[in-house]
Formats: sequence, structure tokens, C-alpha cells
Amino acid sequence: MQRRAHIFYFLAVMVFNVPGLCSGEPTTAFKPGEKLKYRFYIAEYPAGEANFTVKPMATIHSRPAYHFVMTAQTSPVLDALLMIGDRVESYADEAMTHALLYKEHKGGASYHDITVTFDWMKNEAQCSLGGKKYGPTALMPGAFDPLSAIYALRHLELKGKRKITMPVSKGLRCIVTRANVLGKQKVRIESRDYDTYLIELLLEEFSDLFKGATVRLWITSDASRLPVRIVCEFPVGRVMAELES
Repeated sequence: MQRRAHIFYFLAVMVFNVPGLCSGEPTTAFKPGEKLKYRFYIAEYPAGEANFTVKPMATIHSRPAYHFVMTAQTSPVLDALLMIGDRVESYADEAMTHALLYKEHKGGASYHDITVTFDWMKNEAQCSLGGKKYGPTALMPGAFDPLSAIYALRHLELKGKRKITMPVSKGLRCIVTRANVLGKQKVRIESRDYDTYLIELLLEEFSDLFKGATVRLWITSDASRLPVRIVCEFPVGRVMAELES
């Protein structure tokens, strides 16, 4: 289970543990009802799609919470490489300062199901795989799960950032991840130009999967802060995801 490589970690490493992220101020980058669709490619060949939705506000532990859902359909080759869940759900506190609950479902068998609960009174995460519990494991302050981390990234002002780090947990361990902001860049996707920040993820310490790999993310510099492209250059080939609608 610890070797499962999840596409969300590609984006999760971009959520930075800095004062701008944990200000507790309301976000304007997204709101309930938003839907984003991404296309995956291996080299230039289509390899699947993923949909990200911000659901109506929920209640977790008597607290208002954001509810995020991702559903994916990918080719067997991409699925074998990245182990993308068919459906992933995440809940984060209303101020977007930490994760509250994470769920992942893959395939029809319940033994694939993952649930991670975040106990911030004890600073612990409890992971359950197919009903079997693991841990608990220690949490670092401000940790997100892989899905809520994407939205926490959009809650962050990137202007002036250069080298940044943050903690991410999927239940079995809490990992400090790192990245570099390389500056602004204009990119064209689906005949549309975007002004973006280009960010390079430093993931070799995270997993053997990324040894010798280059992972880069483009996120718009406007108020919506949309992740519009991510490119993973592996020694064996290139994987890309782009915003379609």
C-alpha cells in the first residue's frame, strides 16, 4: 500500500506551509458548484480523463467543511503507472487550513477502499484499507490529503514565492514535500492562452517512481488559480494532464 503512486501527490506537493496559506481568510478561487475536466495523455495519445467537482458545503465533526470529489477513467497503461482511484472524496475545514476526511474507491471490490480520518485533537491520522485499520500516524500542523491539497494550492498567493514546502498525508505517513516556483509563463491549451506560474516538483525523496523524473505544473496567475497543465517526464515516457473545460 505504501508504494501506491497517486496522481494527486503530483499536485499536493504544491500546497505550501506558509502564512498566506493558513490565514483562515475566505477563498475566492473556487466555490461549491465548480466543475473541472482534465484529459490525460501518454506521449501525444489520449489516455483518459478526470473530473473535479466542488460539492455543496458539508458538516464534519459539527464543523462546516468543503467537500471535493474527483472521478477518473483512465487507460490500463496509465492506471498501472499512477494507480488513480475511480472516485476520491475529500473534506477540508472552511478556512482551508487542514484536511478533515479522505476517501478513495478503486474498482468494484471493497478491499480497495481507503478511508483516512484526521484527528486534530491528537494530531493523528488513521488509515483504513478495506476495513482493516493501520496506524495511527503522527500529523504535522496544516497537513492536507492529496485531493484537498489541490484546492489549498488554489487558496495560496504564489506571487513572490520561490522555494516552498508543505506536509501531505494519506494516512500511513505525513510527508514534507518541496517545490520551486520557476516564474511566469504563457501557455496555450485548447486554443486558449493562459498566464501561469510554472512550478517544478521535487519528488525523488517521495517515491522511487520519480527517480530521474521531471514533474512540472502550470497554474494560472489570476484569481481562479486554475491548474491547467501538469507534465511528468519519466525515463520511460511522458505523461501529461491538461484542462479541457
